[in-house]
Amino acid sequence: MSRPISVSVSPTVPAQVIRPNPPNATRTIEALRELGYDSYASVMDLLDNSIDAQASNIDVKISEEKGDIRIVIEDDGLGMDEDALDEALRLGSEMQRDTGDLGKFGLGLVTASIGLSRRVELYTRELGGSLLYGGFDLDDIAEHDRFLKWIQPLGDVEGLARVNGTRIQLSKTDRIRNRNVTTFASTLRKKIGQVFRKFLKADRKITVNGKAVEPIDPLMLSDPNTSLLLETEIEVEDGGSVVVRAVELPDLGQAGNTERGIIAQNSGFYVLRNNREIMEAQGFDFYKKHPDFSHFRAEILFDGSLDAVFHTDVKKMSINPSQSFLDKLRQATQGLITQAGRQGRARAHAKRGQIDHSLAEGNITRRATLIPKPPALMERRSSKARRDTASQGSGAKKRVPHVIDLKTISGLKVVFEEASYGEGHFYQVGQSGRTITITYNREHPFWRELVEHATEPKVVATLDYLVFAMANAELLVPEHARIVKENVNTTLVGLLV
Repeated sequence: MSRPISVSVSPTVPAQVIRPNPPNATRTIEALRELGYDSYASVMDLLDNSIDAQASNIDVKISEEKGDIRIVIEDDGLGMDEDALDEALRLGSEMQRDTGDLGKFGLGLVTASIGLSRRVELYTRELGGSLLYGGFDLDDIAEHDRFLKWIQPLGDVEGLARVNGTRIQLSKTDRIRNRNVTTFASTLRKKIGQVFRKFLKADRKITVNGKAVEPIDPLMLSDPNTSLLLETEIEVEDGGSVVVRAVELPDLGQAGNTERGIIAQNSGFYVLRNNREIMEAQGFDFYKKHPDFSHFRAEILFDGSLDAVFHTDVKKMSINPSQSFLDKLRQATQGLITQAGRQGRARAHAKRGQIDHSLAEGNITRRATLIPKPPALMERRSSKARRDTASQGSGAKKRVPHVIDLKTISGLKVVFEEASYGEGHFYQVGQSGRTITITYNREHPFWRELVEHATEPKVVATLDYLVFAMANAELLVPEHARIVKENVNTTLVGLLV
């Protein structure tokens, strides 16, 4: 047991006896298992160690033995000596790390491993060194309520012929949700391909169950039809800078877009720390995922020296940037996002054509006699009196109605059209003869969020009736039309944006 230590807090306070205060090992381990790693994130956190060890080849094997899913990660990296292995198996390792390393707190190997399994074993060898074997078992820790591990030298072991490198074996895997080996391996291969795409493109080789992992780039930068919209640097609080790159993905047709994942769910911002993806398809509270923006993608790239600025979490799965940075990011990209939305709507309109409004058009025409028509408006004018004569009449004079032909409303015809005219009102109304034309604004949130996604004819007709009622009221009372339209537009934007 460690001895108490006496320290003097101040000249006026007696020396304080500071005692060791070790945590409860069992409860600490169980708490760390609840950090929030999913099965795939745990494996990729372990791959970080292989890449930091300068491995060129990494093999991941997923297998099942007597109901237990076993995961083995083997690399040809630098390997470890006994001191390094001892540190690697410790919570909060004191191993020196560069800002370019993928590791962050020295917790990754332990916390990522126990996020999946109860038993962790490592075989490692430095170039010219001895083969070492180390590990720990959570059941041993629980039994003795102490942090325990083992480290010992080994002779030659079959299957461990590399002159240098490390093998990690995870067993007693009680935290894997998908226990179908084939499905788990297939999904893991794709996730590794996206998260480590920069390294794979730089000739790092990773296999999962013997099949090579191919890089998956959500920005499709190698596609000649991808449009690079922006590549710039944004300064952050400590004087450092972040690279921001934005693109417009090509249109591959409905089937091609679906196959390549060009959908709203995958649009947005991808965050990479030291060229390793840690967040995907983020909105940061100002980018809204919508089918119109399916082709917009952006990357935010920063290095480990900015971890304190971005508050990178211990799992390297999220950041919490300052509002100042988000404001700069929005300023740099908002115009491009708006442009991408317009192009997306244009593509959608070209493929879909105009919505069928015939049900509402026919019904309004048939029931024209039931629709209110404008009265003959009265306009008060001062009477014109000749000099030395008495005025004649009350001064009231009939004014020509705003919509002349609606006096003969039995001949009314209504037509619904679509157009794009910026961020104005969500419809415009006009009359030519006995035809009232209502033109929807495709750029308005009311259209984007509701009308263009309505597929049932009755739903489309109901929306048309509501808009026609407002448009007809506008024609009936023109002097109040601007105020009514402004209020309606403000309400809709507030509800839908």
